[in-house]
Amino acid sequence: MAEILNEKEVRKLQLVGGSTYVLSLPKKWIDELNLKTGDPVSIVKNVNRSLSILPTGAVQTPKVLKSKTVISQKEPVESIQRKVIAMYLAGYQMLEIQSKGGRIQLEHKQAIRDLVRRNMIGTEIVESTPESITIQILTSLPELSINDALKRMFLLTTTMHRQAIDALKEMDAELGEEITHLDDEVDRFSLYILRNLTLAVEHERILRDIGLKKPSDCISYRIVVKSIERVADHAVSIASRIKFLKSTLEPALLQKVTKLSEESLKVFEDSIAALNKRDYGLADTVASTARRIAIKEKEFTDSLEESRKYTSVIKFVLEDIRRTAEYSSDIAEAVINETVQDVISENGS
Repeated sequence: MAEILNEKEVRKLQLVGGSTYVLSLPKKWIDELNLKTGDPVSIVKNVNRSLSILPTGAVQTPKVLKSKTVISQKEPVESIQRKVIAMYLAGYQMLEIQSKGGRIQLEHKQAIRDLVRRNMIGTEIVESTPESITIQILTSLPELSINDALKRMFLLTTTMHRQAIDALKEMDAELGEEITHLDDEVDRFSLYILRNLTLAVEHERILRDIGLKKPSDCISYRIVVKSIERVADHAVSIASRIKFLKSTLEPALLQKVTKLSEESLKVFEDSIAALNKRDYGLADTVASTARRIAIKEKEFTDSLEESRKYTSVIKFVLEDIRRTAEYSSDIAEAVINETVQDVISENGS
């Protein structure tokens, strides 16, 4: 098949009967694909102004893509998890993790199980032996459109940020711990979307099924997904500061922190609205507002007295709030890049 993909033939269209065009195909290709006269084929008109000719019927049945990786007993847990995530994102449907020269360490097995349960939508461990673990992706892609999955990511992340600020004001460590669990959900949607985007780049049908129009959309949406994920990480970071507080912060200080937080969240919400509406003007406004929030954060930080109680904690929280606005600006810039054709006129001279 690789040889076929690397070959190129130039053939001329022929008009038959005044209304139908016919294109001849090389006999060698037909033989290598095990096709014969009378076999049906599908012709797809792609968004990038190309045509795809696909065999239908039994020949079209996709193979289950399998991948295998070998791990050592001394390999760090984080390294093994990264390998599993990389295989998942690459679009494989069966993932086999095999130990090199012995049993899989219990620590490694537990880490893989936790990863599958927490972060990989529609994935199950279907076989487990002392020496190997086999994971199968059961979800038929795509279960959710990109926009639906992004909406869930966005709503979870917004909730996390607001809860983090509430937990900070109330010194509620338990509420802060709940935010960590919500972050796992955000990560699940993030990996699910990134897997879909990887597959969509290679398969026109998946691109259409997940609600995108052209392969270049995958680049922009990858930026959006990673930016939302980072906003969620900063919400977790805000919540993590609670353990350093022994008493509540001053009301006036909390009020200023809350106000800047709401401004940053508004920018975040507007960036997603600009994405959904493909609104160049709103995206441009988001980018400008995000810069103003960064200036406010710096002025606020510079005004804090080093001798004041919990100054370092407040500075870290303010940085997390600023970063939320900056990642919103990244989303806005992705929208600007995708919609710039709507606001410019092309000059062919």
